[in-house]
Amino acid sequence: MFNIQLILKNVSSTNRVSIMDSSFEMELDDPIAILIDICEVFEISESIVFLVSGFGQEQWPVDCRTDLLTVIEQIPFILKKISKNDFSFQLDFYEQGIEHLLIFEEENNQVRVSCVSHTDWTPDEAIYIEKDKVLMMFEHFYYHFLKSSQILCPTLADHILLNDWKKGWK
Repeated sequence: MFNIQLILKNVSSTNRVSIMDSSFEMELDDPIAILIDICEVFEISESIVFLVSGFGQEQWPVDCRTDLLTVIEQIPFILKKISKNDFSFQLDFYEQGIEHLLIFEEENNQVRVSCVSHTDWTPDEAIYIEKDKVLMMFEHFYYHFLKSSQILCPTLADHILLNDWKKGWK
């Protein structure tokens, strides 16, 4: 089985983190600059649990600061492909320490998901997931990211630089 999710723990005023206004420049910055700060807030607040499991590893050693950032930047592209009924894509956990590549391929009206490790870890064999469950998994992940951003750092979540990224898959 494969699972990827964001869980928002109980948030109190002590969990909310103010980071210095980065004074983003429209001509020089892009959505990744905002996503970096959001993931930093998630990490510092300790209010977000980023869970990834599967292929024989019950809980991948991922964090919000680096691993979530590398994943969330890929999600709009993945959702765009899925919205066109194209279930062939990759999700790359390329940060040092994880270095896993998930390969999604449509096969017999299901999605075959295999994991390639670029470390000493050997993943279990490929699994099959129904298309609607793949869509639901990535949509939930994306919407939980947006919802959590609104709760923990609404100024960043509403930043104009993030607008195109938010609607990029529709």
